[in-house]
Amino acid sequence: MALVLVIDDQESIRTIMAMLLKELGHDVELANDGQKGIELLNGLSRFDLVITDIKMPNKDGNDVARHIRRSNATSIPVVAMTAFPEEAERDLFDCTLAKPFKLEKLREAVSRFTDFSVQKRPETGVSF
Repeated sequence: MALVLVIDDQESIRTIMAMLLKELGHDVELANDGQKGIELLNGLSRFDLVITDIKMPNKDGNDVARHIRRSNATSIPVVAMTAFPEEAERDLFDCTLAKPFKLEKLREAVSRFTDFSVQKRPETGVSF
């Protein structure tokens, strides 16, 4: 399936997200802040999807999305998951999951962006 990067400063969120994504058949890498996420993005792994919190220490989720959009990996879908959706720079994200969100909303978003038979980067700013 897909290789998904999950970035969140709360360990419990990272753990739950990893479990759920693995149950859906995906490989998962985790980062505890935006800086670590950017380091992983600059590494050897080729991610199919990035799911990031917005409010984090060091670099935030907007910084991560901005980095992706300015890189040669602009087609990577980026999903914001945040309790503060108004703080997400919507033009940088393919969709926003407002915390707390139902597991079905996560499944829908992941499925939408990991179905490789469809276009990778649809219109921006979709909310679930």
